[in-house]
Amino acid sequence: MTAVVSERGELLILGRRHIAIDAEALCRHLDNCVGKKVAEVIMNNHETQKGKEDVEEMRRENPQASVPEILDLMIQEDRISGMGITRIIRAEATEPIIVEINNPAVAKTDGSAKSLAFSYWAGTLSLLFGIDLVVSDVSYDQSMNQLRGRLVPR
Repeated sequence: MTAVVSERGELLILGRRHIAIDAEALCRHLDNCVGKKVAEVIMNNHETQKGKEDVEEMRRENPQASVPEILDLMIQEDRISGMGITRIIRAEATEPIIVEINNPAVAKTDGSAKSLAFSYWAGTLSLLFGIDLVVSDVSYDQSMNQLRGRLVPR
């Protein structure tokens, strides 16, 4: 799977139109405009909903796809869109879900950047696993250039 720029100037990833933006600048501007807490809530609401909508769309397009197949497509989309190299770790159904993003597009642990990096996965995995998940314990390891967060039941 690759990103395609059509003759009409459309960036297509998984057949859906995207735009290329400077995510770090967007988050910094949003944080400065309304404050980090409000910006985090706005981005969380948007990304959580977007994650759920993307799962619903993938299920409509591929009704026979398993949860791992849907997750693989979404992880590929993250990589291709420039969000980073994402890894989802779910040891046991009762344990928190760990999301690791290597070489993240935004390397912040608060404000809108935190929500941009992790809330999409909270929405996606909430719908896929039937659990209402929220982002918790976000950290950044500069030596590894890795964001890491836990998704825990609300």
